[in-house]
Amino acid sequence: MKRLLIVLVVLLVAGLATAQYKISSSVADGLDAAKRAMRGHAQFDYSDVSTTLSGDIEISDVQFTSPAGQAIHADKIALITGSLWQLLTLEDTFKNNEIPEHLAVSVEGLLVDAALFNNAGQANPMSRLDTAGCGERRFFDRSDLKDMGYDMLTLDMKMGYQLAKGDNRLVLTLDMISRDQMAVDLEMTTRLPYAPSIAGMAGGDLAKASQLTNATIRIEDLGYLERSLAFCADETGMDTAAYREHHLTAWLDAWHNLGLEPSDSLVDIYRDYATNPGSTLTFEMEPFPALDLGSNYLSPDPVYLSSRLNPKMGTEVTGMQPVSIAPSEQALADTDTQVIESATQKQQPQASTGSTKTGKASARPAGQLALANLDQHLYRDVTIRLNSGRVLKGRIEGVEGQTLQLKRQLHGGNMVVPVALGEVKTVTLR
Repeated sequence: MKRLLIVLVVLLVAGLATAQYKISSSVADGLDAAKRAMRGHAQFDYSDVSTTLSGDIEISDVQFTSPAGQAIHADKIALITGSLWQLLTLEDTFKNNEIPEHLAVSVEGLLVDAALFNNAGQANPMSRLDTAGCGERRFFDRSDLKDMGYDMLTLDMKMGYQLAKGDNRLVLTLDMISRDQMAVDLEMTTRLPYAPSIAGMAGGDLAKASQLTNATIRIEDLGYLERSLAFCADETGMDTAAYREHHLTAWLDAWHNLGLEPSDSLVDIYRDYATNPGSTLTFEMEPFPALDLGSNYLSPDPVYLSSRLNPKMGTEVTGMQPVSIAPSEQALADTDTQVIESATQKQQPQASTGSTKTGKASARPAGQLALANLDQHLYRDVTIRLNSGRVLKGRIEGVEGQTLQLKRQLHGGNMVVPVALGEVKTVTLR
């Protein structure tokens, strides 16, 4: 019996070693083929391919140089299946048009030039909250980040999912660490309408029909707060403590400049986070009813979202608290002024253009569009008067059923918002 067990163990080890070798060799052959295909256009290289007993395929020391000369380096890239058996049967799973219950990809030691984040900062109207009080900056550019010690960023990332086929639930996760800067963890749970398949995923139908039930984002400070506060304190000629108070006041003013008023709980939570470098800020949302991910009618308006998503936020000290965003007093006053001006214009007598014998309604004013033909005027700038008297200005992005998609300048940026055609009185070209 003892000899039989020894033989079985030897055979098992030999089988595992053979399987690992075949998988590693197959991946290496594919990578070598990619290297040959890129030759003359770009450069790609790696050091080694290995397979672990836990079911991971690891590629070490990956280097890629684009035709433009941009270099990317990662210490290790891995495909994570959860077990060696899952890895061995992965190809058959895909051939059967099935989705593995668990799959993830991790990247360790990815070197990224901080300049890659410049465009994101410029395009994000909310980035001015981060730089509030730091001179006239709307975002931190590459030079600022370099002065903080973030010229090159080293990232560790892991992206994956866990599929619960019994109740058609999909949990998506993203863990990202920017070393000496911050760590961001995202967990999002979606409810699927049916058991997923490769065909369904590829067609995008599954994502469109899925519903978001809850999501959690955690941001852990790993040095960014202290460095950014010290940088801005030096830029403004203050000590760090004085600048922190200056920043908190300017942060609230920045919200007001966006036409928004954060709740007292949101202000208190951010104050605690900014006052205690190294803390973790957690954001949770649980939309009710669940959010249809394929919906084209979800307004990006922060005020609407703060009520639709049932958000909570907190730190280790404050605990989780409901937070919200409302229109600022100035934004409400501006809206009231628009309504009053519109009502006044309605009451003014129209200039006489001569009597009409037919008694028919006058022709549509120049530039006024028929609601039925709005889809013929895509990407035109228009002024919309609603039945309530409110005036909206923006650009027609599309018409979907009885809803007009209007691009407007809101809260410091451009947003596409839905406008119900049943609420529209007139649409005029600008």
